[in-house]
Amino acid sequence: MRRIEINSLPRAFFFALIISVWTGLNAVAAGKELHSTNRRAIGLYEEGLELAEREQFDRALDKLKAAIDTDPRFLEAHLRYMDAFRSVGRGEEVVEMYSTMRDKNPDSPMFNFLYGRTANDLNEKRAAFRKTLSLDPQFYYAQFGIGGSYMLEGRLNEAIMALNKALEIKPGMTDALRLLGSIYMDKGMPLQARTALERAITVDSNDVQVLLRLGQTYSQLERYESAEKTFRRAAALEPEEPLFFYYIGLVCEMNGRPAEAAENLERFLRMAPDHEMAPSVRKMAEKLKKEAG
Repeated sequence: MRRIEINSLPRAFFFALIISVWTGLNAVAAGKELHSTNRRAIGLYEEGLELAEREQFDRALDKLKAAIDTDPRFLEAHLRYMDAFRSVGRGEEVVEMYSTMRDKNPDSPMFNFLYGRTANDLNEKRAAFRKTLSLDPQFYYAQFGIGGSYMLEGRLNEAIMALNKALEIKPGMTDALRLLGSIYMDKGMPLQARTALERAITVDSNDVQVLLRLGQTYSQLERYESAEKTFRRAAALEPEEPLFFYYIGLVCEMNGRPAEAAENLERFLRMAPDHEMAPSVRKMAEKLKKEAG
């Protein structure tokens, strides 16, 4: 039997998860705790999100800019605005833009944070996030960003300390709990990972990234039924994501059910025939079908 390890995730998928988690995109995309009460700005922001989801980034930029013009303090609109710029290959432009905004508002926690979020150098990011916290010690996104920057450098113990400080400010911050769980998994500490991820799922039961990590954690702890149930919950929420069926297949194999394992692996192959893991998954499925008779 094999355990599901963190390294089973394709590297590009894992790196994208790190980036999205530590910058707070998941909370933003879900529309939670918006830092605006302006209904028009929120409406424009939601239209921008829908356009970005359909990869209509130029139109999304227009809507998000309108949301910012309506409410210049709308943090989430700024975050998604800079993401849309990056999506159309204008990342350097957005760095200059938010550098200028920070220079015009040197005592603004929000604009110091936003500049740090665009900066490419990790030391520069941390400096901007620390400046944010010196101006507003309760700005939990900045403390979270410090933890994320340490994780990207592989400084995991420092990342854990920073994320725990973010959780002291914002105990129910699912992004921090999710990232903390990922770090504990990377350090081979599944019990600690489970604690963090189970806390996160009580806050947001539909967070598929938390469910993915939690399913992996359960498998490492040899709680295969819990792992399968968790992966199936994730697959029900995002049925078009083939990776969940890959993991369901692995858990079924671990639990001594080769026929079901092969069935789920073949579903993964039908959904993602050109995936980088497809050749090895195809061999695995064929082997399991033979075992099942």
